[in-house]
Amino acid sequence: MSENEEADEIKPTGRQKHDSVSLPSPSTHPPPSAASSPLTPAYSYMHLDPEKIIKNYGKYGTYQMIIYAMSNIGSMIYSMETMIMSLIAAQINFTCISDNPNYVVHDQCNVRNLQNNRLEKCGEVAGTKFDYLGFNRSTLITEFDLVCDKSYWSQHGTSIFMIGGLIMTPVVSQLADRYGRRFCFLIPLWLTVLSNIACSMSPNYYVFLLFRFIAGLGTAGIGTVSYVIQIESVTASFRSMTPLIGTFVWVSGYMAVGVLYIIFDDWRKLYLAMALPGLATFSFYWLMPESIHWSITNNRTKNVQKYIKSSSRINRREIRLTECRMNDRTESTTERASSRSVLDIFKNKALLLQLILHCFIMMTMNGTYWALSLFSVDLHEDELVGYFLSGLVELPAGFISIALLSYFGRRTVTFFSFICTSFCMFMAVMLPGKNYISMSFPLLAKLFNSISWASEPLLIGEMSPTSVRNVFYGLIAFVGEIASVFAPYLNHLVCEEFFLR
Repeated sequence: MSENEEADEIKPTGRQKHDSVSLPSPSTHPPPSAASSPLTPAYSYMHLDPEKIIKNYGKYGTYQMIIYAMSNIGSMIYSMETMIMSLIAAQINFTCISDNPNYVVHDQCNVRNLQNNRLEKCGEVAGTKFDYLGFNRSTLITEFDLVCDKSYWSQHGTSIFMIGGLIMTPVVSQLADRYGRRFCFLIPLWLTVLSNIACSMSPNYYVFLLFRFIAGLGTAGIGTVSYVIQIESVTASFRSMTPLIGTFVWVSGYMAVGVLYIIFDDWRKLYLAMALPGLATFSFYWLMPESIHWSITNNRTKNVQKYIKSSSRINRREIRLTECRMNDRTESTTERASSRSVLDIFKNKALLLQLILHCFIMMTMNGTYWALSLFSVDLHEDELVGYFLSGLVELPAGFISIALLSYFGRRTVTFFSFICTSFCMFMAVMLPGKNYISMSFPLLAKLFNSISWASEPLLIGEMSPTSVRNVFYGLIAFVGEIASVFAPYLNHLVCEEFFLR
């Protein structure tokens, strides 16, 4: 059985031609009653195929593209709030200076008491402080002196953000399947935006970490629900383009942070400039509809009516509902889907096996991506060169993904991208340094890893049933985030002192 056939076996949406039936126009439907018979408008709406509705509005339907764009805005915010830490928390050269006549500098981190010959920490003795050797920017490191035995605290800002996402991902995924995609995307998105603004105003590093954690909680909705919305808002033929578009959106956020870093030399101004545009997402309350897939699967007739009415008005195209009718196979699948829960994943051996495999794949992808991205500033003597190259290398990965996914299955592309990533990572370890040859292997590893990020989520989204798609993807994302939590600390593995603390 081919990969596409496997996906069709699991997906609840059919693709066979249906018999025509006479259905009322959506604009003339009265409100449905609580109990709908097979002759009522409510029954007619609930027996529509969401894939066919979207397809009838065209591959590039205006309304569908607006929904798709709004869900991608969340991805850009996610990219920016994550990658900003690689710049404002990057380690820099420093030394200790002492103006206290009773103490002399022993090393970078300690001063020696001339009276009793005891070592004390620099910065904790009057007249001693850290000097950052002409570094004229304000970062988390310089403002809060995150050096020496506090150096690993700079990575807490990223790790605690990932922990927030780790905790909330399975929760928001379950809620999105039960109560709908819309608010399970919007509320976390708004929480993230407000938390990012609060981060820029934090009076100390502990408050900063608190709001980073809250922002991470909100990011769970951006990272999981938004991707499901993207899959469910466009036609099947358009989905092959989502890797390229998603790459452009992510890299745009990636590059935007780098540009803002050049403009602002104060981390607070930089963080605020990154966060403020997110306030525009509050307009999504009036603009974003509920997922048509979720509405039909969960018998939300009013949502379906509203979607079709808005879509017809904005697209300036009326569709014939007789052409959007489910076949018998799809109807029975949808009826069964309404009662599915997370337990059904563990009861179904095929789904459970896929869950285990994709959890491992996602952990590997996450750990590799964040390790290569967060430490991209160490690739070159100029931190911005490494940062921008690490982001830009994802663009050709997007184009390559489109070509590969057009000719090969999702599983095949994911497998070979993993093999190539492993080889490049091995070569990066064998050829360390900051020259162009040494730098090329981490960048190539990032390229192949980005290709796997284009194919793997598509494979997960298309092979999982609508009724459990969010929770299925959410469970995988939850396990995958475990690797994300530990990725920021990988640079400490080479430091023996880290293990002795």
